[in-house]
Amino acid sequence: MENPETPQLVSKSEGKVRVLLESVTHLVPGSDRDEKLSFVKNIVCQRHWKRDFDRSQERMYPYGDFFGLKNRNCFFLIDHHGHDHTVQEEEVPVIWYKWTGESLIHMNDTLPLWIQEELKKWPFTWEGRTVHRLPRGPDGNFEPKVQREVIKSKLNLGIPMFARDIEFLREHPEHALWLKARLDRELWAQIEPFCELPEEVK
Repeated sequence: MENPETPQLVSKSEGKVRVLLESVTHLVPGSDRDEKLSFVKNIVCQRHWKRDFDRSQERMYPYGDFFGLKNRNCFFLIDHHGHDHTVQEEEVPVIWYKWTGESLIHMNDTLPLWIQEELKKWPFTWEGRTVHRLPRGPDGNFEPKVQREVIKSKLNLGIPMFARDIEFLREHPEHALWLKARLDRELWAQIEPFCELPEEVK
């Protein structure tokens, strides 16, 4: 007997649907993060609706999208609600794909349990979402411990650094050291030239 809480996997849907695309970070085409995300959104919509992604009909949520790193599993959830913005939460079917780097493969297997549990954390209706914003100081800037987390996140996600990020690294060698201890080597190499670390720790 099927578990009633297990998402219903389908091959296509004329109505509301969740499309889960799974891939590996370096297999997603694009020269930068924006191009990669646009590729994911459009290849799914072209497959099902013969058009590009339409923000009035779909929403996309990336997970594990660390484009700054290679060989990382990544997932993209595209919720298609059409023009019906019902407030009440709904159970909708799920279509699961894998992008191999060359083609989009439809998966007929049951979703792994851990993915089923993650999907429960992402309500289909927008009203069910909670948006978390990073705290800022009275001057409108991030506190140093928050700023270093922002820089770490940008590097992992493949988001370009701003001038204020580089200035922060130069002015706060202690936080640059914190990043050095927590970043992959390939990411640390991108910012090391901007960090003025004491000679004994270089």
